[in-house]
Amino acid sequence: METVGDLLLDASAELAAQLAVPIPGALSFALGLPVPVRPGPALGQLDQPRGRTAMLAGPGVLRDRAVDGLREFAAAAHVGVANTWGAKGVFNWDSPHHLGTCGLQARDFELLDFGALDLLWTVGLDPDESPRERYELGARVVPIQPGDLAAFATQVARSSYPIEPPPLFERVAAVAQPGYVDERFPRHPARAVMEIKQRMAPGGIVTAEPGPAGLWVARTFPTDGPGTVIVPAVATPGIAVAVALAAARRGIPATAVATEPLDDTSRALVELAEQLEAPVTVEVWGDAVDLSLTALLVEAAGPVVAWTT
Repeated sequence: METVGDLLLDASAELAAQLAVPIPGALSFALGLPVPVRPGPALGQLDQPRGRTAMLAGPGVLRDRAVDGLREFAAAAHVGVANTWGAKGVFNWDSPHHLGTCGLQARDFELLDFGALDLLWTVGLDPDESPRERYELGARVVPIQPGDLAAFATQVARSSYPIEPPPLFERVAAVAQPGYVDERFPRHPARAVMEIKQRMAPGGIVTAEPGPAGLWVARTFPTDGPGTVIVPAVATPGIAVAVALAAARRGIPATAVATEPLDDTSRALVELAEQLEAPVTVEVWGDAVDLSLTALLVEAAGPVVAWTT
């Protein structure tokens, strides 16, 4: 299985054909799909940190089941890790190693202070989430294969620099934290995200449609585990509901977040979920959620650049 459509092929060949989108790494992780065989060079010598160092992790860490290796490596190297939105949950939101979720807005990598680094390790990146020209800000960029992280954790030198929250983390928190408890109506999007989290069944997932809903879910959902928040990197009609249905058919309670008006593919997938009695909840944000507050995120980190490549 290579696409989201493949996961639904036996239920509806017609809908599956409309969803020829690569399976997100977080969904692969949640479903326990086989780890892809990745040809590449044998494990080589690790490029050790000299000066300020950080890591940028992408969805390949989830797809290749390398979360434990990433955590071991970050702890041994004493470095912070920023994750693109397809790798949410590789560290809990309150982990001292967590620098924030990135790749969504134009200033993300600048506000992660990547321009002040001497070395940036990268692992498991997806160019749909993090084109190289966005995160290459002058540091020496050294890629690591996800499968090599655990072995390198025994070899890496410990950085002497402290791990400090970057401006991005603080700017997003300044929008999200007041939003979580905002009682206004229409609802603050961060409050709507928190309410989804509070309603989630144990072991469940939430997925969101690329666009305003996906931006707020990817930005403000306080993740406490990998493979629980899935916002696809490719914008295709119906993709959020399709991801939720693919999970629900394997017994995982799933919530899909979309915006009004719901597209035809999404509506057809909702009907299919009802026919299959799959545990899918679809939350459609309309007038009851104040998406004009997206301007606060734009002020904090620049224009949205996700889903534009």
